Amino acid sequence: MNRRSLPIFLVTLVLLVSPSLFAQQKSVLFDAGHAQTAGNADWTLDEDSCGIAQRYPTPDQAGITSSTAETFWSGGHSAMGVDLVKKGFHVESLPTGARITYNDATNAQDLKNYNVFVVPEPNVRFTAAEVTAIRSFVQNGGGLLMIADHAGADRNSDGWEPPEIFNDLMGSPSIFGITYNAVSTDKTGGWFDDHPDANYTNDTTSPIVWTGAYGVPSSTKGLGLFGSTSMTISGAAKAHIWKSTAAKGSTTLVTFATSTYGTGRVAGVGDSSITEDATNGCGHTTYLGYNDPAWDNGLLIANAVAWLANGTTGGGGGTDTTAPTTSITAPTAGSTVSGSAVTINANASDNVGVAKVEFWVDGTLKGTDTTSPYSYSWNTTTYANGTHTLVSKAYDAANNMGQSANVSVTVSNTTGSQQLIVNPGFETGTASPWTASAGIIDNGTGEAAHSGSWKAWLNGYGATHTDSLLQTVTIPSTATSATLSFWLHIDTAETGTTAFDTLKVQIRNSSGTVLATLATYSNANAAAGFAQKSFSVLTYKGQTVQVYLVGAEDTTLQTSFVVDDFALNVQ
Repeated sequence: MNRRSLPIFLVTLVLLVSPSLFAQQKSVLFDAGHAQTAGNADWTLDEDSCGIAQRYPTPDQAGITSSTAETFWSGGHSAMGVDLVKKGFHVESLPTGARITYNDATNAQDLKNYNVFVVPEPNVRFTAAEVTAIRSFVQNGGGLLMIADHAGADRNSDGWEPPEIFNDLMGSPSIFGITYNAVSTDKTGGWFDDHPDANYTNDTTSPIVWTGAYGVPSSTKGLGLFGSTSMTISGAAKAHIWKSTAAKGSTTLVTFATSTYGTGRVAGVGDSSITEDATNGCGHTTYLGYNDPAWDNGLLIANAVAWLANGTTGGGGGTDTTAPTTSITAPTAGSTVSGSAVTINANASDNVGVAKVEFWVDGTLKGTDTTSPYSYSWNTTTYANGTHTLVSKAYDAANNMGQSANVSVTVSNTTGSQQLIVNPGFETGTASPWTASAGIIDNGTGEAAHSGSWKAWLNGYGATHTDSLLQTVTIPSTATSATLSFWLHIDTAETGTTAFDTLKVQIRNSSGTVLATLATYSNANAAAGFAQKSFSVLTYKGQTVQVYLVGAEDTTLQTSFVVDDFALNVQ
């Protein structure tokens, strides 16, 4: 993919498609373990730690609705991932260091547990064992989507580029009948721009162009190729789109191809420009592609994924149909609970492996745990006294789900004491009901949380930057005490006692006007570990106010303000 300018004015057309029968219960695995973030690339769904995509994008995909923006996740393929979830698919990443296997019961991410394997622009050659596994996956019913880039796109300078890597995967002659042009000096077929590329096949049965699950592309939009290669086809392979200057029916200069192998299906495209998006959380250089309204990139790719996911599944690509089992072990049914940290424990088991366990309270998802023993810390003070229902749901890699029996417990908190902050430790993995600057709710390893996995990390950029975090609360007029507390860690590259970067803790009215600045911390207060800070806010009883933190950095040398485990206790 080559750099290109973004259009000055964009008109976005959002097409809402109900999850179709083609997509229900289908799982898509995105390879993120073959240098997909080399150079300026960012071909991942989401990265909690820059350059390393985790298995499950965060926040959890269960929170995606028809109106969710692609910025819900941070990778350069987030638009594609979010769109597929909207269409009913389950998506995951195969992280760096994870194994590519087929029919290996010891690997929770074995390809047999998925319907489609998406390989976006690999920059590391597949091992012989990986080649065997991928071929077996397709041969036994799986779907493979190969996303290449122009010849010469060796982003990590290891001597291997995506067209060569895919050709190596397919062998010579190609077992799929698809061969990528890997000649970088060939500006006709190995490295070219072509936009719009709407040189569609005349075959009206094409599942990519004419009979796709999600519609027919415009006759004038087509693909937006910016630094593409092309393919030569033979055998079972079919061309669906050719380079604009190529003759329909040609076996060369193909830009979108499909094939079959055994009982499985394969699709190949010549350029990652059509699957990327313009946002990522790691400062990489990516552009509008999948969701660019100027082209039909996203429609054509989604049609391909739907076709790939619905091949003959005789032993591959998601044939695991056994759901996990799960049960809540604590608290027990009929027990009485109270306080801000009631631990809900669950057991879960599966014939292949448990991918995650969700914890639900009164029909609402409250938390997710991916590591045994599975648990969630429940703040009961935010619930009314009375009976509440707990449920655990366990998922495997094939997206089979098992649900526990309902467990009813009684919440009984002293009415004279109440904790007002909701989601005080950010363990839901989202900001809500906090209002937070983009990217500060974090579970990465760059800074530790005070407890649990999540925290709010303000600033830390080493450049002029402002972050804010706020939650609106109402302090009862009958309160006799009201204490705001939280845990704070300050890390800095500054030296000396001059305050260059600051964090202000404020109380503001519901309109955002500052009523009081409770404290100001700076780089001069940096210290190892967390320290608890507390303030009386009884002055504001009977008022609806904002607990407001604002961090500001100057032009150089980072200071990180990490906050966690808030409470506003009133009596």
